[in-house]
Amino acid sequence: MRLTLGALFGPTPLVGPTPTQVKLSPDGRFASFLRPAADDRERLELWLMDLRHGHAKALSPDLAAPAGGEMTAEERAERERRRSFAGGITSHQWHPDGEHILLVAHGAAYLARIADGKVTAVTPTLSRQTGIRLSPHGTYLSYVRDGDLYSSALDNGVEHRLTTDGGGTVSNGLPEFIAQEEMHRFDGHWWSPDERTLAFTRVDTAPIAVSYRHEVLSGSIDVIPQRYPFAGAANAEVGLALTDLGSGETRWLDWRLADDDYLARVRFGPDGALYVQAQSRDQKRLTLRRWIGGQWSDVLTEDAATWVNLHDNLKFAGKALLWTSERDGTARLYAANGKGDVDCVTPDLGRVNAILGADATRAWVTAYRDDPTGQDVFEVSLRDRSSRALTPGDAWHDGVVNGRAGVALITRSSPTEPGSVRLIDLHKRRAGRLVSGGPVNGSHPYFAYLDAHVAPEFGQIDTAGETLHFRLTKPSPFDPARRYPALVHVYGGPGVQRVRRDFPPLIQQFLAQAGFAVFELDNRGGSNRHKDFEDAIHGELGRIEVDDQLVGVDHLRSLAWVDRERIGVFGHSYGGYMVLKCLGRTAATGTFAAGVSIAPVTRWELYDTHYTERYLGTPADNLAGYARSSVFPAVEAIDVPLLLMHGMADDNVLFSHSTELMRVLQDAGVPFELMTYPGSKHALQERSVAIHRYRYLLEFFGRNL
Repeated sequence: MRLTLGALFGPTPLVGPTPTQVKLSPDGRFASFLRPAADDRERLELWLMDLRHGHAKALSPDLAAPAGGEMTAEERAERERRRSFAGGITSHQWHPDGEHILLVAHGAAYLARIADGKVTAVTPTLSRQTGIRLSPHGTYLSYVRDGDLYSSALDNGVEHRLTTDGGGTVSNGLPEFIAQEEMHRFDGHWWSPDERTLAFTRVDTAPIAVSYRHEVLSGSIDVIPQRYPFAGAANAEVGLALTDLGSGETRWLDWRLADDDYLARVRFGPDGALYVQAQSRDQKRLTLRRWIGGQWSDVLTEDAATWVNLHDNLKFAGKALLWTSERDGTARLYAANGKGDVDCVTPDLGRVNAILGADATRAWVTAYRDDPTGQDVFEVSLRDRSSRALTPGDAWHDGVVNGRAGVALITRSSPTEPGSVRLIDLHKRRAGRLVSGGPVNGSHPYFAYLDAHVAPEFGQIDTAGETLHFRLTKPSPFDPARRYPALVHVYGGPGVQRVRRDFPPLIQQFLAQAGFAVFELDNRGGSNRHKDFEDAIHGELGRIEVDDQLVGVDHLRSLAWVDRERIGVFGHSYGGYMVLKCLGRTAATGTFAAGVSIAPVTRWELYDTHYTERYLGTPADNLAGYARSSVFPAVEAIDVPLLLMHGMADDNVLFSHSTELMRVLQDAGVPFELMTYPGSKHALQERSVAIHRYRYLLEFFGRNL
């Protein structure tokens, strides 16, 4: 059976009940995870599995939205920044007693008892809260409402307001736009291990100049005043404080090394010390700072000639501090003594991406040895620096670890398996029982479409001293004697890896079944490689990336079954930007026959500080680099059919990127097609919008290829 857009974006998720937010109970007896309801992909359910007996059950009561009604602006912003749009239970946290789970749904928190599934509301029922967290011993909750931070006792619900100045340009206990969108820091307050202290941020956006965004809805136009931190301009003022829950005393910390530092990460250590990562505005310096006893000490500093990548890999293993660093050219695991001395403990791994857990003698990490398209879970000895893979290859693995209980939950996705969770006994060091998911069989929602499914092929191209990896999905059905049109699906931006040995997006299968080959290539500037591979784009965007994509197109054109006169290109966000750069570069060459640019960045002065300045510096310091990185004026030469798509309420890549592009194309006499989506933001994730844009994209390429 062939895929349809109605089925692809319908209520039943075709990839099956793929688990997310996989967690282990404190004693390692239970696994918990969220997965879409069988009949509604937009509603997440919480599932619980007894790992001793293999029994699984849904712990998903019908939790109605509170009387407060619609989501708050803070909730909507977090969903957009996380690119997480499903409802139902949106997060969960184990109570340290191992007998309860805290559920978050509709801006409220509920405590569910494992034994009988009884659920009790533990936040006010007439309002919505954001940033809900459970304290380390499970005594308190903390959350934000109307810009102020609150704590409440879990046993009796007595609430204490910890700040009083929230509102307007000020918010307490929540991360600012830049932290969420670009640093991937989604916390704005943190509990001390003894529950006596809360660290929290105070964000004031007043230093950012007011600009106006027009959100075009289906029946109206809203003019939204906003404080968007454009490249080279001011950022929000971010303060950091410690408040004592007993005395109510608040102490403000001078956490910066320079006035314009970013507050990149915050967390408490097991000894009660507060650890802060302060990143310089130019992002060439990242310092891990420690606050205890009223004094700061600098634990270690990372420096780079280009930029230092942020990560969440600060872990504590006995007296050692574990950390990943790219100081030798790729990300490796280091043990630090707190005095500036560090020792590499993974010299035999190609790259370490995440530290899953650690004890005094071992660490468990996700990494690869040689092939960046796959990822495994490794156990690393902190004593002899040896490593051992706990997962089989040719797939993409992640996981959570409970070293004390001796168990790990491993998520696995492969080109032929959408997603599964397996239990590993860390003492026996081998893959164990299937917890969730597995092969696509007769009961799987995708089973009916298997006869038309085509597994992608992986390959590599050597160019400019680098190896570029690609994934190619052939048309289905495929006749090697025919010649087919091909679509280059491009992203190309930094911080992203597309070519992985996981289950690829089913939209590729839809396009393949419509008669197109789909080609993806990870160019220089992308992630999960060595630092020089990323650094190639520093100072100018859209040049090296296009060079590499065109090498990929040359490979496509060399295939006998590809019609070299019928190659199109499409992409979203940075991918939309890349479409315009590719078409501008190859005008009059016949390289591409058509292109679709979705929500593109067109001029980097219109994008935000943290992302843009990481690669280009400020406009004042790199005016020529900004000019070369713009899609203007090269787009004036585009001579093939172009379709431009954009959400008219986009608050990330503002709609003004496309309005400026329209004007330039019109002034240059370049024809183009336009499809805008009233009320839609950057992700364009609404079901009707997703169906419409891919139907139009397919019709456009069908006409032109």
